[in-house]
Amino acid sequence: MNGLLKNNGDSEAHDDFETTELKVPIRHISKGGYTFDFDNDEWRLDGSTVIYFKRLTPMNRELKHSFKEALCRYAEELSAMHTFNMFNNFNLFMKANTDDRITVEALSNYRASLDSVDEHKLGALKGFLLSWYEWRFAGINKVVMNYLDELKLKGFAKGKAVKGACPHSGPLTHNELGSLIDWASNAFNTKLLNLTEYSFFMVLAFTGRRTVQIRSLRSKDIIYREDSHGHDYIINCPRAKQRGFGFREQFTPFTINEDLYLILNNKRNESIKLIEKNLGITLHPKIQCEIPIFLEESRLIEIVDEKDLVKKLNDLPDYLHMTRSNAISLLKGVSIKNTAYSERTGDFINFTAYRFRYTKGTNLTRRGITGVALAAALDHSDTQNIGIYVENTEETAQQIDEVMAPILAPLAQAFAGKLISSERDAIRANDPNSRVKNRASENVGNCGTHSFCASGYRACYTCINFQPWLEAPHTNVLTEVLAERKKQEELGISQNVIQSTDRLLLAVQQVVLMCEAIKSEERIVNV
Repeated sequence: MNGLLKNNGDSEAHDDFETTELKVPIRHISKGGYTFDFDNDEWRLDGSTVIYFKRLTPMNRELKHSFKEALCRYAEELSAMHTFNMFNNFNLFMKANTDDRITVEALSNYRASLDSVDEHKLGALKGFLLSWYEWRFAGINKVVMNYLDELKLKGFAKGKAVKGACPHSGPLTHNELGSLIDWASNAFNTKLLNLTEYSFFMVLAFTGRRTVQIRSLRSKDIIYREDSHGHDYIINCPRAKQRGFGFREQFTPFTINEDLYLILNNKRNESIKLIEKNLGITLHPKIQCEIPIFLEESRLIEIVDEKDLVKKLNDLPDYLHMTRSNAISLLKGVSIKNTAYSERTGDFINFTAYRFRYTKGTNLTRRGITGVALAAALDHSDTQNIGIYVENTEETAQQIDEVMAPILAPLAQAFAGKLISSERDAIRANDPNSRVKNRASENVGNCGTHSFCASGYRACYTCINFQPWLEAPHTNVLTEVLAERKKQEELGISQNVIQSTDRLLLAVQQVVLMCEAIKSEERIVNV
């Protein structure tokens, strides 16, 4: 049975997904680059990992198919071993489940059967099941999703880095979110992501808004405002899930930073130019303001002239906006390309639209925003449901210190550039202007691009174009960052400010560790 099955017992439609069936392609490619057949009983995901579905606990045909659909996405987006572990975790749950369905009672009984040491197994499974629900595969209803949302579980005891929030389903840490944003920026610069993918992903990550709200944006919603007091960048965001109101009938303005404004402005201009090219005309400025930022491009061929465009925008206001199914496909494509690592799991970061929203709520809570203010920030009409977006932050708010940095740096993959032996190996080896200097005017590497950059030498350590030298004084940069953080702590500066240099700290630490490893190998060879 191909395609999505209807959810049994779920009378409530998913927030952001349409009910049209999507057929599952027969052939898929794992994150490790191996092709596997969806209908086969064996999936080879890399050179060492094979999933044998004959070992799966017997279950009804529909549930097995839905499980394979969800696991297939994991195989495409996450590592082979993580997918294999999820197969085993779900199999253990189903062996203990006498109901042959995924229910609250079955999950509650399974949790009761686990001791504190093994509770992390359900924590990992929780992330998988929540993704399963968000991807709209059959077998998990909203009652189960709400139960999982409220479930607080112990993480796998590997130290401070994994305590607190679940690393698979809970809010992203400051470093994980930073890692995803750094990866996306580098992927866009290297053309791995196109502007549509990049802008949709970034507005989702920065705002925590629902995908339906992002898809509903039009050109006039992105605003630059300037007066005698300064200037602001604003998104006038369409509201969703408001009773009694239709498409784009209610809006909530909120401030964004300049970077996100420029990204969305570029995307806005691209969409306008695409329609103008399709019609062979220059649109009137008033019509340009009504153009969707995220277009359903396949429908543009139906527009014959400017008058027809206006009629479509007025009579079928959501018709030219990106559809839910294409938004799902877009995010899936970004996730498949993603190579950002989690410092908590050492694996690719599993992200969904819901998890970004969860992260937004938790980060706001860390800043002391609660109650009505938090509900407003998450675009809720009241405080009734905001609790599901907030994670206990006592453990997760801990900053990365000098002791933890060497442990986490290799896992976080904060350094995105390429370590070189000396300047002669640099892309711009003969260009003195490419040299990157630290605060003491010491050379630490080369810049591999001619693009203008005003970010300063410290930002180079998380940039894909940076080429640090093996013998450069990177430890001086590390000492500088650690001293700055220590001084901020002594002055009682907010942890949010201190944590803003977490990614930089990990990146510099990673370069230092790489240099030490290479030098150590050279010393062994020369003995």
